[in-house]
Amino acid sequence: MNTHRGPVAGAGKDRLDRRYSNRTAMSLPAVLIPSLADEHPAIIQNVSTLGFKLRSEYRVTVGRFLSLDIPGLTAYSGWVAWSYLDQFGLDVANAIPEPVIEHIIAMALQASEGVHHEVKRRNLDI
Repeated sequence: MNTHRGPVAGAGKDRLDRRYSNRTAMSLPAVLIPSLADEHPAIIQNVSTLGFKLRSEYRVTVGRFLSLDIPGLTAYSGWVAWSYLDQFGLDVANAIPEPVIEHIIAMALQASEGVHHEVKRRNLDI
């Protein structure tokens, strides 16, 4: 799939560079919480200290604030950075510490036990 990268209105160079941070690919179920009484299933596809790439049937718009609940861990709040079909990026309000990322990776590995998916560190262009 070809991806076009154009400048984001009001974004500086540092903001655009964030899209190229190290990310860990995975498939981990989570829950989107766009409002207090509203929940939607989602799959975490990758994670970095700056945010998540998610897949969900729930449609979001760029700039929307929402929370992502990771069952057995915690909820992360942030803003939708980009959206394409059923995938989108969530920039978290507070950076995710490396030890927490390692725990999320372990949770994804445990969730995929018996399924031969490879979860590894890599630089993904999203």
